[in-house]
Amino acid sequence: MRKYFMLVAVIFLSSFKHPIHVSVCDIEFDKERNALEIVQRIFLDDLELAVRNQQGDQMIDLLSPKGTTTDNLVKAYLKAHFKISVNNKAETYSYLGHEVEGDALYAYMEIEKVKKLNSIQVYSAILTREHDDQVNLVHVEVDKKIKSLKLTNSNKTDQLEY
Repeated sequence: MRKYFMLVAVIFLSSFKHPIHVSVCDIEFDKERNALEIVQRIFLDDLELAVRNQQGDQMIDLLSPKGTTTDNLVKAYLKAHFKISVNNKAETYSYLGHEVEGDALYAYMEIEKVKKLNSIQVYSAILTREHDDQVNLVHVEVDKKIKSLKLTNSNKTDQLEY
């Protein structure tokens, strides 16, 4: 009976790990506001590992950091690992904040003063240092049409044309 209980416990606990390493980024072009609205979704445990590696501190608790804020840590990580060019011009996005839902962290960003979107180039090295099999999906919505990019460890940059 004890072996049966242990087997069930192991199976139950192992179901909490996510076997694939994927982040999803949604970018929407808001023509009325002349802005790109960006939402980056990353598994919280993976992001915490990446922030620990970046900061050189394996004791960081991403949701309750000492001496700084979660937003400061996430913003610094994204600034180093996620970049966007619009119409062949590198852009700086504003980090607006984050929220946690379940096992994921949602980071919100925005690029203002985008009057027209002819092309968008995305560089994403999110979690590629931590996981060789990391996939960073990027979905870009313009005029209610969605185009997507699949960025990986061997292909961190790609571009869409409109």
